[in-house]
Amino acid sequence: MKIKIILLLLFISIGYLFAAEIFEYFRATSNGKVITIEWKATNETNISLYEIERSSSKQPFTRIASIEAKGFPNNYRYTDEEAFLRGDDLEKVLKNNNFTYRIKVVHKDNSFTYSNTVNVLHNVSSIRRTWGMIKELFK
Repeated sequence: MKIKIILLLLFISIGYLFAAEIFEYFRATSNGKVITIEWKATNETNISLYEIERSSSKQPFTRIASIEAKGFPNNYRYTDEEAFLRGDDLEKVLKNNNFTYRIKVVHKDNSFTYSNTVNVLHNVSSIRRTWGMIKELFK
């Protein structure tokens, strides 16, 4: 009986280890204009969609996009063009250019898990930032 329980616990533990590896890769990069988030899932059997979430300087994560799962194997890419246009005042925006991203993986049964987080330093030129602020005023 003890052997069966130990084997069952071992099987469950191994299952959790493999389930935790949701992504083959998950990264965020900045080119000074936009931030690009890229990922590839290791398996999409039970995944219905991905929700990309962003946070900055002690702010809570907020959803910025939802992307439906296309089926394995697929690479995903999302371009965050408004990372520095978050509705904060100008002084906060100019000082804060470090962003954290994570992906909320929503399964077909509506349960969800979160990816690890990735950080990216987004240095935007002051001219581009000013132009972006002006455009935001007219939205």
